[in-house]
Amino acid sequence: IERIIESHDQVQVAYRENSSRREGDLSSCELAFLATKDPESMAFARDLAKQGIRVVDMSGAFRLTKNLFEAWYGLEHTAPELLKEAVYGMPALFTEEIATASLVGSPGCYPTSVILALKPLEGLVQGEATVVATSGISGARREVGDEPNEVTYSFGRRHKHVPEMELYSGFRVNFTPVVLHTVFVGINSNIRIELSDKLRGVPEDEAVSELQSAIRGTYGPDDLVAVVADRSAKLWGTADAVGTHALLIKVRVDEGFAYINALEDNLGKGAASQGVENMNLMLGYDRLYGIDAVYRTSHGADGEDRHAEYC
Repeated sequence: IERIIESHDQVQVAYRENSSRREGDLSSCELAFLATKDPESMAFARDLAKQGIRVVDMSGAFRLTKNLFEAWYGLEHTAPELLKEAVYGMPALFTEEIATASLVGSPGCYPTSVILALKPLEGLVQGEATVVATSGISGARREVGDEPNEVTYSFGRRHKHVPEMELYSGFRVNFTPVVLHTVFVGINSNIRIELSDKLRGVPEDEAVSELQSAIRGTYGPDDLVAVVADRSAKLWGTADAVGTHALLIKVRVDEGFAYINALEDNLGKGAASQGVENMNLMLGYDRLYGIDAVYRTSHGADGEDRHAEYC
């Protein structure tokens, strides 16, 4: 986040605090980012609210209802009075609400890829979505390892991001996350879900077109959600999303099921750049202002439109 703010000529960092130091004057701040764990976020958000400072929280503390949070995170929610004013920080879905919010719970990286891919498909798919997603090791705040050690964890319906995915996508989800220890950054989410009865009766290419059209029709240019398609000369992967503020979505249909591949930078759209986008909305700036210096907002990871059909 601070890397982006350094390139944002309308804001500056007036206060920093971590476990070992404090710098600056908190009372001069209009908005604060909390890059803290859930218990600390609940405590800090309450203190900041008392001072009239608006908050973008990067933890899971303000993304769910009290009951869901306590059931899935295994923690008591110590600031439940703030939940009624908290807004889920996904600008593609809640632009107006974020702009007037005093507290925004910025989404997780896995949920961002799954929710944005599934949300437009209501009425076109049905049943439970099966999600298998890989993440670079940066999602675990670690360095790249020398030896392969791909780890599947909290799979089934045990991962704490499952209720977040379900609440905002509208679909029941089972989820298998896989951390790639030899890859630093990138989310590659693969979703399998049954087609609706309506789409099961049409040719597969028509079903694909319907799903793609629904995604395009849901998102606008500032959402930076792109429908992409593999071609003989180009297969889309995480390298095309890393370093950008885009979410890239591929769609195919096979034997009555939709297969959706969503690609993003877990440190960008899955974290920092989406957090700054929330800040921009809250402070009245253009949504994408200042982000491009660190996470590109142009077509394609290298600035070229390589058959990306941006919404």
